[in-house]
Amino acid sequence: MPFRNVVPLSLDRPAHAVCVLGMEIFLDVSGCAPRSCESFSVDASLGVVVRVCSAAPVESKEEPAATRWPLSSPKNVLVAMTSPNFAEDEGKVLVFYHQPDKDAPVATAVLHLTGIELSLDVDVYRKGRFETSDRQAKKTWVWGPSGWGAILLVNCSPSVAGQPVDKSKVFSSEEVKSLSQMVLKVQGPSYIIKNYRVVLHTSKEEAEKARVYRPQNNSSTTFELVLGPDQHTYTLAPQWDDVKDALKETFYVEALEFPSASFSGLISFSASLVEESQDPLVPETVLYKDSVLFRVAPCIFVPSTQMPLEVYLCRELQVQGFVSTVTELSERSNSQVASVYEDPNRLGRWLQDEMAFCYTQAPHKTVSLVLDTPRVAKLDDFPMTYSLSPGVGYLTLRTQDHTVASIDAAGKLMVSPPVKAQGKEYPLGRVLFGSSFYPSKDSRNMSRNLRDFLRAQQVQAPVELFSDWLMTGHACEFMCFIPTQYKVEGKKDFRLLLASPSSCYKLFKEKQKEGYGDATLFEGLRKDQLLSNGREPVTINQLLADEKMRKQNDYVEKCIHLNRSILKRELGLQEEDVIPIPQLFCLERVTNAPSSEQTEKLYARPYFPDLLQMVVMGLNLGIPKPFGPRVNGTCCLEERVCRLLEPLGFQCTFIDDFDCYLTEIGDFCSCANIRRVPFAFKWWGMVP
Repeated sequence: MPFRNVVPLSLDRPAHAVCVLGMEIFLDVSGCAPRSCESFSVDASLGVVVRVCSAAPVESKEEPAATRWPLSSPKNVLVAMTSPNFAEDEGKVLVFYHQPDKDAPVATAVLHLTGIELSLDVDVYRKGRFETSDRQAKKTWVWGPSGWGAILLVNCSPSVAGQPVDKSKVFSSEEVKSLSQMVLKVQGPSYIIKNYRVVLHTSKEEAEKARVYRPQNNSSTTFELVLGPDQHTYTLAPQWDDVKDALKETFYVEALEFPSASFSGLISFSASLVEESQDPLVPETVLYKDSVLFRVAPCIFVPSTQMPLEVYLCRELQVQGFVSTVTELSERSNSQVASVYEDPNRLGRWLQDEMAFCYTQAPHKTVSLVLDTPRVAKLDDFPMTYSLSPGVGYLTLRTQDHTVASIDAAGKLMVSPPVKAQGKEYPLGRVLFGSSFYPSKDSRNMSRNLRDFLRAQQVQAPVELFSDWLMTGHACEFMCFIPTQYKVEGKKDFRLLLASPSSCYKLFKEKQKEGYGDATLFEGLRKDQLLSNGREPVTINQLLADEKMRKQNDYVEKCIHLNRSILKRELGLQEEDVIPIPQLFCLERVTNAPSSEQTEKLYARPYFPDLLQMVVMGLNLGIPKPFGPRVNGTCCLEERVCRLLEPLGFQCTFIDDFDCYLTEIGDFCSCANIRRVPFAFKWWGMVP
């Protein structure tokens, strides 16, 4: 609804009014009409538009010079202007009053108009332009390929994480590129507009979610904070250009947080033209308000099928075998390696357990960032904050009680490649997270804060998997996505690898029938390595005869089969899209958890180094060396994995570093984290 102002007319003297573009003035044409008159007509100068509503024209035998409207019936006469004026009273409206059967009017009322423009503009159509003829479009936000709406990026700079912001701030040229622009324009006679105040404002709640800056006059890199937490209004003291009769101010906006359960991601800003009252007993009047709407760009997770950009590696001596191999894989994939040094007692576990590389994107900038679910209290305790490459952001996401269970690890979230399932497109894939599926005294679920955060991003509709049967609760221990070498129309451009105990038993039975039943698992490893991980050398014959082990893996197979059904349904997968990978598990009690998490329940963990915990770098795969039974000098597990994957174009490299795999460190993937190429698809082009 446009702003309206009622203007009474007079036959004794001209009326005067200020008309803001986008505003309609309501003319009271009846108040001063002579009693003898039954109709009126209207004429207006160039640039003035008059609409007469709720009335039918007066019928006449002869066509009058101008349409006449009856004074007797209810009517609305609305006046608007199409362009601002450069002088006072440039616009003019004449209202003529007519008696019956007389051509000439018997009285005339005059309205002088001064048109001014106040507009607050953003990049509505995401093309770098800040003007739009559609004043309603900038107040709305529409998803989809034909949609529109301005976009804000969250400031994730590691240097400002958790830090208060001063009233003035120096931005680098690269930081300025991350800010969204908002342009305020006022045009009209300066001596008229100087009688009004221009106020930039938002709600108190929305002011907590964003900051608005204004460049200081004496510096192109120093900015004044004008809106933000505890400051939701700002009155401009503009530098008026008396020559051009115009004011143009560019503001720079950043978001402070991503969408969440309590925040839709939408933030509106308004500019109001306020008329000061000369009477202290009369309050000020808002003459006009223009508004814009932003949506905060979501946090987008990247699947392992995207090409690597940069690999972050823990450079501790205990994992040098792993480091050397992954460095070599990085060189093959043309990706950079960044070193991270930390407390050797932790051996890099946080690198993937607690952190996930994501990105956020606006039309003017794409920013990579680390999403961290920390298990220590102080930000200073994180080496990642000073190991990140320039331009990579950092975001801490804490649970409500500031505790993080294993199942909450952001780095262990999985993301599918783009899929179509049940008739719906997911061009950015879907986030996969683990849970217990049903409540029990021992069940573990991802914290509500984290689950709500994933759903609030909207663009990667989460899928819940059953992973509480695993000791870590991480779905990545039984599944992995890898890209295909060639795209084939009508086919998926990826494959899902699923752990398969039955495939492993089938392989071992084949080797037993071939006469290799005495081949030994874990051959060549030191006793202390096996002892620290609760393992001992075992032959194929012994494994196949172990009924307890088989029952445990039958249980694991059921758990994986349940997830297989969910994945096929929610990701639209066919059988040909799934590759079973031989892998055995064993059930054990949790031994390295806090006393509060201790339980009698048995959980599954890989029996030998987990083949699914691979480092995917395009077609180069870094796979944990399983130390399986050797047949003719070759590990039969390695040989089977190569037979499954190498015909698809993959180069399999088995990483010989047993100390990375199990009890003390977790799995070797936790010693590395990969920043990957963002999706080519722009998130605002989809419909959630």
